[in-house]
Amino acid sequence: MATNSAVTRAHPRLAVQAFWLTFAKFIAAVFGIVTPILLVRILSQHEYGVYKQVFLFTGTATNLAAFSVGVSAFYYMPRQPHRGGQIALNILVYNVLVGLIPLLVLLFYPSALSLVFRSGDLQPYALMLGIFVMLLLNSSLVEMIPTAMQDVRNSTLFVVGTQLFKALAVVFAAVVFESVRSIVVACMIAAALSVVILLRYLYQRFGAFWKQFDRHFFLEQLAYAVPLGAYGIIWVVRKDLDNYFVSAMYPPAQYAIYAIGWLEVPLISLFLESMLSVMVVRISALHQEGRAEDIRNVLASAINRLATVQVPIYAVLLVAGRDLIVFFYTKAYAASAPIFYITLTLIVLNVFIYDPIVRAYLELRKFILLVRIGVLVALCVGLAPIIHHFGMIGAAVTAVLGDLAERLIVGSKICRTIGATRRDLRLLSDIPRVAAVAAVAALVAYGVRTAAEDQALFVRLALTGLSFGAVYIAGFYFWHLPGSEIVSKDRVVGYLRSARARLSGAR
Repeated sequence: MATNSAVTRAHPRLAVQAFWLTFAKFIAAVFGIVTPILLVRILSQHEYGVYKQVFLFTGTATNLAAFSVGVSAFYYMPRQPHRGGQIALNILVYNVLVGLIPLLVLLFYPSALSLVFRSGDLQPYALMLGIFVMLLLNSSLVEMIPTAMQDVRNSTLFVVGTQLFKALAVVFAAVVFESVRSIVVACMIAAALSVVILLRYLYQRFGAFWKQFDRHFFLEQLAYAVPLGAYGIIWVVRKDLDNYFVSAMYPPAQYAIYAIGWLEVPLISLFLESMLSVMVVRISALHQEGRAEDIRNVLASAINRLATVQVPIYAVLLVAGRDLIVFFYTKAYAASAPIFYITLTLIVLNVFIYDPIVRAYLELRKFILLVRIGVLVALCVGLAPIIHHFGMIGAAVTAVLGDLAERLIVGSKICRTIGATRRDLRLLSDIPRVAAVAAVAALVAYGVRTAAEDQALFVRLALTGLSFGAVYIAGFYFWHLPGSEIVSKDRVVGYLRSARARLSGAR
């Protein structure tokens, strides 16, 4: 039954929360990596392109419909933990109402899909996609709500459990039925299971939460989310815009090449997403207390730690990227490598986060909305002629440059907002050290890869990865890079013992 008082429990430190959320994301990433590797060996290139277009559409539709209302949990739950049931209920009510829109559109006008994609392959899935979007809107909350409540244990369990079930269901459907339709059905079942788990969790924490609806509070929560949702929509459209242009100008088989070039796997945003989840809550609380200097320190610390993870990933993938794509996705997708090398740049750009600041400083919304509209308009005007002259490579370069332009403009504004000056650059002094260690490790790995050119692909990849890892880990500890204090032997043993004690106590 309800345990509202439990939400006042002491919360773990930022690093501990990020560690467990990253662990959960890592397990989910493994499933996310393995699934498409199996699918490219089961589905034809045309079918795999259709599969990617299905999830391109549902992902965009879900993000547009969500309108950042779900993210409002990160703002309200730390401030009003006693109203957690109401906050969650408001999000669920909104999701059900807004989810009816794509469902009804696709039910009565399925040919709308043919207006977006060059081929008509998605039209037979119209009704299924409408139902799928409705489920996805609410299934994502199974991770979001516990994280907003800083319930790291359940958030970790839910992420791992639901992702495992989804991966197994998709693989089973693909192996047994060998069709895109069966894969969509499997994902729908997995999403429905996540919704059931969410409702059970909310009932255990807040009792009959569905009886706690407050119209005025619902409107207040929407009022908070609407400005965020407005510029969030622009971001969603911009993020996927190049994919839609490529889908409109190339058949599904060619789009499959482009999609794999983006390598849309959780690897790229693994640590980033986990850090952002806890950063939003932390910076929101600091802003409420007027502690601008602490915000700068926390933000710089997060950027340094992200760099320790993201920069070496970028460096090693530059060396081993083509081999990795051929090994995992077969030679049929070797043409994805040039696109992959371009899109890798986003890994480095994502180190410089600003979303937690935007969530806390509401006065930044209008500025960011205008910037994103400007970038979106530029992309809409430029993508078609660029793709016409430079092909899919041009689409990837344009998308990355659009992201870079936005980050430079918004980053400058955010620095002024939080009072950051040139003197604060010293807070980022770890980044050059991380880059230097990663560069040395990449040079060594490149030399090893070149020497192993005649070896089997798996052997060459293994030697490249091991050589890079050995050099980077040595430099990581020798130069005491950010995070070395967390993953030291004593700390790891301590965390494991603490986790075992908590689990024993829970039983």
